[in-house]
Amino acid sequence: MKRLSPFRLWLYRIVAARLPETRAFGLKARLLRWCGAEVGRNVRINSSAVVSGTARLRIGDNVWIGPGCRIYPTGGGDVSIGSNVDLAPEVMIVTGSHEVAVGAERAAGRGCSAPVVVGDGCWLCTRATVLKGVDIPPQTVVAAGAVVVRSVSDRPGGMWAGVPAKAVARA
Repeated sequence: MKRLSPFRLWLYRIVAARLPETRAFGLKARLLRWCGAEVGRNVRINSSAVVSGTARLRIGDNVWIGPGCRIYPTGGGDVSIGSNVDLAPEVMIVTGSHEVAVGAERAAGRGCSAPVVVGDGCWLCTRATVLKGVDIPPQTVVAAGAVVVRSVSDRPGGMWAGVPAKAVARA
């Protein structure tokens, strides 16, 4: 898997923004492949979804990426989305952050990044946020508005909710 091309992603965003929100899925998937992403079969990307970054992006088969989703594979923080995954509207996946610089002129210190993995069959509900270094096991539901700051479990299934996200149910 190769790294994303920032220039090609910029062109992708220009083209995708002019396509119908829930149409031309095949074209959007082909364009994202052209940008360097590994994109599976039957991937449906809404036109208002944004991908930005220079790390690697892998999207499995039969994935839905809803309106307003934002995926930021930055630095060394690759993003891997399994097959049969649903990303509801405005889901955010962010692989970069900053170390906290206590007592410095700026609180946001040196940049850091870590990969994010979303397992097969997951459902990330509306406005869920997944931060750097998180591994979500297969068949997991992340509730609407949840902020996942650490890997949620090593066992498949279950539901995570809240800020920060905690287990609320087990499948």
